[in-house]
This record gives sequence, structure tokens and C-alpha cells, in this order.
Amino acid sequence: MQKPLAKAILFDMDGTLVNTLEDIRSALGSALSLVGLPPPSVETTKSVVGRGLKNALKGALQDAGATLDEDVQEHLYHAMMEFYRAHPSERSTLYEGIGRLLEKLHVDGFILGVLSNKEDELTRAIVRDVLGDFPFAWVQGLMDSVPRKPDRTAIAQFLAKQGLSSEEVLYIGDSEVDWQTAANVPCSHILVSWGFRAKEKLQSLPGSVVVDTVHELEEAIYGIQRKRSQKQG
Repeated sequence: MQKPLAKAILFDMDGTLVNTLEDIRSALGSALSLVGLPPPSVETTKSVVGRGLKNALKGALQDAGATLDEDVQEHLYHAMMEFYRAHPSERSTLYEGIGRLLEKLHVDGFILGVLSNKEDELTRAIVRDVLGDFPFAWVQGLMDSVPRKPDRTAIAQFLAKQGLSSEEVLYIGDSEVDWQTAANVPCSHILVSWGFRAKEKLQSLPGSVVVDTVHELEEAIYGIQRKRSQKQG
């Protein structure tokens, strides 16, 4: 097998590795219920995630036509987070085939990590609950000290810690936020269409690489390595 040139792969979590949709929806619904609103629909939930849970809540309130002052929104956010921390992964599952792919990538020597815009505590809890003791080199969610994606800071910190250059990392996600994150690094990217954004939206992003199945994702990962090898040759 040809030796990969990229040494590390960073994954978005929600909609990429783990289907967290119903747990997010439940958390949002717990907050909306406090002001007499029904839980968000599946489609609304998909559309508002990706830029942190506080922004997801704002999006769900906007979709419901609710106009609330900042103090009330802040109260709802804290109530939502309290609910979510108590129920982080009751209905969250790995997408089919992801476990096998992660094991293969680990065996093949990739440094693997997770980068999410979900709060760090929740990100770590969900990864632990759903993926157990899988040997990720790095797991990080949203932290006060680090700007959220699509800012490049978190990936830059990961690269510095691992002693890698941006050419040696591949970023995989499911949204325009992930596409922009990779562009800001800059580094190679792959977007998966089984997550929280419509395939057509992903394909409309300039230069986007979009796959539909885990098998296609595996082929794309190793295909990117081959293309890089040909360019360097």
C-alpha cells in the first residue's frame, strides 16, 4: 500500500462521525418549552447546528418567530445546557461504517482527532459515550479561549502540538462551516452528505469534495494521498 502523505485527520463530530440530531433536538426543545414553544422540527434542527449551541438556539427561536430579549435568551441557553449535560447521548449513534473506518485509519498510522463547535465538556462526553476508549490523539470542543470554527486557531494549535504543517492534515466535516474552516487553515477537506446539510448545498461550495457513503469517504481519503504523491513526484 502506498504510504499516505497526510499524517493527521481531524473530524467534525455532529453529522460527520456521530448522528446527534435527536439529542440536540431534545435539548433545544427543552429550552423552547420554557416559553411555550414546540420543539424544533428535524429540518430546523439540521439547519441551525454547526456554529455552537447558543447560535443553534437563536436560530430555533428565530425559526419559531419568537422575539426575546437577551436576558431571556441567556436564561434559555443555560437551561438548555443543563438539560443537555444530563442527556448528552441517549439517542446519539455512530454512523454506520464509521467505527470500522476509524480503526483502519488508526492501524494505518494516521493521527486522528475530533474538533467540534459544541461545548468542550459535551464534545468529550459524547465521544466517550459513543466511541468509548478509541485512541484519538486530540478531542476538543468549543472553549472560551479559542474562537469557534471556521476560525483556524484550533487546528493551528493541533498542528503545533503534533509538530505538523497544514499540508499534513485533512479535515472532514458535513457543513459549510467545515468547508470554510479548511479553507482558512488552509488544508485539504472532505465533506460528507449524510450529515446536517443538503448535498446540493455542499456541492455549491467552490472546490468542495463531497462524498455520500463511508466507502466513498475511505476512497477519497486515500485518493487525496495519491494525488499529493503524484504532484510531489
